[in-house]
Amino acid sequence: MNNNLTVVEQNGQRVLTTEQLAEAYGANVESVTKNFNRNKGRYTEGKHYFLLQGEDLRDFRANGQIDLLPNKNRLYLWTEKGALLHAKSLNTDQAWDTYEMLVDDYFKIKTQLISQTVPSYMIDNSIDRAKRWIEERMELEMIEQSRVRLANQVLEDRPKVEKYHQFLDADGLMDIGSLAKELNIKGFGRNKLFTFLKDQKILMANNLPYQKYMGRGLFEVKSVPTSKIGYVSKTYLTPKGADYIADLIRKTAS
Repeated sequence: MNNNLTVVEQNGQRVLTTEQLAEAYGANVESVTKNFNRNKGRYTEGKHYFLLQGEDLRDFRANGQIDLLPNKNRLYLWTEKGALLHAKSLNTDQAWDTYEMLVDDYFKIKTQLISQTVPSYMIDNSIDRAKRWIEERMELEMIEQSRVRLANQVLEDRPKVEKYHQFLDADGLMDIGSLAKELNIKGFGRNKLFTFLKDQKILMANNLPYQKYMGRGLFEVKSVPTSKIGYVSKTYLTPKGADYIADLIRKTAS
């Protein structure tokens, strides 16, 4: 993991380039870009990322602290919030480490901002001093609650990724046949698992998931090449989806 991410300022925001994220996450630029394109509707421009092209890109080349390839005609810059979302979805060990590092930096900055505010003990007016003291307590409590919430989320999600690590591809996905192998239930192979998912109204007759399960982040559909008919759509599971199906099998079997 690269612990020395160079954060630059753009439009008053602290930002990182896609190349930096790829290096920090132990992924390639194509994987990071593919991840973004797949989830593009969930990212908000200006909040999670900036797209630089034309005049803006020329200005950034002239003034930025990061070297860019001369033939690049567009550039995504990621806010730290956008970088956190990337790290969560890439599912590599380095991405998780970087995610934790960015969280630590976030809370460090928040604490510094609070310390820069005039502390309550320096306020002469007793009413204003009391108000500021209450604000200080609330700010610190909110930071602690956020820290605990994020830490718990890391602990909750990471075992799911590690559990299926040997079956995950570069995008953090696994096919349904691999899940059947991982579950290792006697008489419950790939074909039986497809039949089960159709009976449960999770997969349609064409083996693609119903939209409501896609929306819950359990599946992704990718176009894969074939030797006969070009490309076909294939269903893949996320670690969250694999856990959901494993739990469902256990419940229906009991």
